[in-house]
Amino acid sequence: MWTFASFVTFSSLITLVSAGYKIPQRSGFNLTWSDTFSQPGSVSSEWQYDIGTSYPGGPLNWGTGEVQRYTTNAQNIYISPNKQLNIIPLRNPRTGEWTSGRIETVRDGFKCQAGGEMIIESRILLPRGGRQEGVWAAFWAMGRRFRRKGNDGWPMTGEWDIMEAANGEDMVLGTVHCGVNPGGPCNEPNGIGGTTSIVRGIFNTYSLRVNRTLGDWQKQSLTWSMNGVEYHRIRGFDIGDSETWASLVHEPFFLIFNVAMGGGFPNAWARKDTPTAETTPGYGMLVDWVAVYNT
Repeated sequence: MWTFASFVTFSSLITLVSAGYKIPQRSGFNLTWSDTFSQPGSVSSEWQYDIGTSYPGGPLNWGTGEVQRYTTNAQNIYISPNKQLNIIPLRNPRTGEWTSGRIETVRDGFKCQAGGEMIIESRILLPRGGRQEGVWAAFWAMGRRFRRKGNDGWPMTGEWDIMEAANGEDMVLGTVHCGVNPGGPCNEPNGIGGTTSIVRGIFNTYSLRVNRTLGDWQKQSLTWSMNGVEYHRIRGFDIGDSETWASLVHEPFFLIFNVAMGGGFPNAWARKDTPTAETTPGYGMLVDWVAVYNT
């Protein structure tokens, strides 16, 4: 029978291979912010925990229908002795309640300057095995205006989903959300996304590159890559509205890591309500490092 201790052992075994990994240099870019999760225990002051089932004043279930409650409990979210962020969804065997972890950067000024480029990337492991129906792991970013507007104004405030994975599938998505809901230039609430296949149980590097080197906003772009291989790109021309593109690309953002349970995204891919009674607790996400580069 699966236990929390067995997951910790599994986590330790698969993370030893990367204990000495360094954040890479990016040619032509300066490393402007990073976290290597070097201090075991709680996350550093660079991060703030999201707790409960919504932002203060925000929509219930985080606006997505997810069913877990986020906590600061060290069983749900912690930095291991191997210097990696662990986010682990667990189910209370008595009540059936799911809990998990979600953090976001205190800084909300990650921005690509006019005429420049920015890369946001992270080295992440998504575990294989178990029954992962409903597990929804994500590395993403929200426009600062969402936070400044009292957790309101989505999707016009902009959202970059740098990596999303659901239900234990060997696939990730990169998506943007913008404009109005429903419909609009980003086809909300679905957004505009692309997919690529992955190997679970190993670390992969997920990147979003923001390119504002061209003055014509229609030729500016957002590009998603995994391990340096591009798999999805959106240009201003694809959005077709300069004001919406400016909100999506020209404004500052903050970063988020979380593992949700259930909600519209995993339910749509599973074509049923998730998580199920067979979903295995403990299969979440490990993060080795996160970095932001600018030209």
